[in-house]
Amino acid sequence: MKNFPNLLFEKVVSAKMWCDVLVVGNGGAGIRAAVTAADLEQEVLLLGESRVGQSGSTFYPLSHDWGMLYAVDEEDVQHFSEEIISASGGCMNEKLAKKLAEDSNRAFRRLQEGGVSFVPMEEVGITGCFGRKPRGAFLKDRDAFIQFSERELEERGNIHFHSKMTVISLLAREKRCCGAVAVSERGELIQIAAKAVVLACGGGEGLYEYGASYGRLYGGAYAMAARHGVRLANLEFIQFVHGSVTPRRGINYYPFSYVELPKVQNRKGEECLSKYLPEGMTEEECLLAHAAHGPFSTDSKGKYLEYAMVGEGEAGNGIGLVFSPDASKVSGKRYQLWDSFLRQMGMDTGTQMALYPFAQGFNGGILLHGDMTTDMEGLYACGESAGGCHGPNRMGGLCILATQVLGEAAGKGAAEYASGRELSPHLEVKDVLREEFGCLGKGGSGQPLEIMKEVRGIMQKYACLHREEEGLKEALEKLEDLYINPMENLGKKETAEYFRAYNAVQAAGLIVYSMRQRRESRGCHDRRDYPSRDGGQEKMNWVTMENGRMTGGVLDEKT
Repeated sequence: MKNFPNLLFEKVVSAKMWCDVLVVGNGGAGIRAAVTAADLEQEVLLLGESRVGQSGSTFYPLSHDWGMLYAVDEEDVQHFSEEIISASGGCMNEKLAKKLAEDSNRAFRRLQEGGVSFVPMEEVGITGCFGRKPRGAFLKDRDAFIQFSERELEERGNIHFHSKMTVISLLAREKRCCGAVAVSERGELIQIAAKAVVLACGGGEGLYEYGASYGRLYGGAYAMAARHGVRLANLEFIQFVHGSVTPRRGINYYPFSYVELPKVQNRKGEECLSKYLPEGMTEEECLLAHAAHGPFSTDSKGKYLEYAMVGEGEAGNGIGLVFSPDASKVSGKRYQLWDSFLRQMGMDTGTQMALYPFAQGFNGGILLHGDMTTDMEGLYACGESAGGCHGPNRMGGLCILATQVLGEAAGKGAAEYASGRELSPHLEVKDVLREEFGCLGKGGSGQPLEIMKEVRGIMQKYACLHREEEGLKEALEKLEDLYINPMENLGKKETAEYFRAYNAVQAAGLIVYSMRQRRESRGCHDRRDYPSRDGGQEKMNWVTMENGRMTGGVLDEKT
């Protein structure tokens, strides 16, 4: 992969770079956006914090291979679109649902033709989470997808890839995005002038103590966009899945195996699930309900499994519930990919695991309009950085589809916007950053690792499964008290960490603000003080920042 030329060294900004389209993030969505823009004859700069395949939800290594949904033919497109909208509970942009359905088959065939192999879900008898029928397929080999992604980048001479770079801020002129500022691994500031920018740098799983994150997923895209008044949608909708605490931390468990009714106990070996169930519900009924979906959902009887996991921890009985499956039952075609994955981990389908809710997917992000634009001219988003394409329940396999379909759409939109435009002159970055990264918080000077530990503790306690007004208000107050000043720490090896932590604190605040706005329980959003779904709230909420302060509202349109 090629290095980008044109470096000009200065005092404050160590280097300046130029490109037509800047893509931030080299996960599945970012790569797809970069390839699309390159194929439209734009000079593309792709920035990531690591090599391809070593970060991002698409490449998360502690999960059985992901699924990808698609419509089987033209007649099925309408059914698939309706299925997506129904699962979302209406809280999404319906134009994006149609876009996902219409382009799904082409996106899937493209991967197949690139040598990526799949197993049809119908063949193994699986209906994806929150789906109506078996559709789509499971990836057979993650390494094959990584190799395909690497080839895509290497074959295009107009994609210039840099790893170990962290984008910390967007640059704007006259309300138009005209580039970004990044920090190198040596702590150098790098100014990038671009005609269009695509944010594809993931969600905020790393903001939680129990997060299934691969790389530094701190919600940086949310903070960078919001500081420019760009609205974020559905940030309160975060998927929590069953992840292992032992024997190895962070494995995404295979929920479809619950149909075999494993033994469930707390960490002390005690039967405990029944005390969390409502009168008349059996443990079998709870397990079978959760066997239909991986993520926590207040709309499912399976939610009592998570209530028990959290409740037993709060009672001092250890973190998580221990699941003891019968390997003789968890066998056959239905479990072939799960069995293969576990064997690579040195385990098998009978391995006993302690499971707990892990933050695994963000269904919200930078608000996408029906034409794939955002609130800022020249700024595009895809992957978990984008919002409006998913609701409180996201169909299993839809996230990967979105990386390909909406990644392509973001790359196309950015390329078409950049085509024929002139680059804006470089801004005086020092003044811009000094204003944008003023001292955050009121307390004493904080170190990045300490700040991140504080953030994760706050989010885990107040903004995880159970949420309520009192706790969310306290969370915001605690986040506001955290102090970190990146501008006092320029030129250090840890400089990027200071900026990441600053953005993480703001992203966490935006997420908590969104949770306070939605006063109901819906799908993955659980308000203990508003336990019921409110039919009047079938809309997307938004949040942003104005003059450094958070503000929000409700979107009246679903387009």
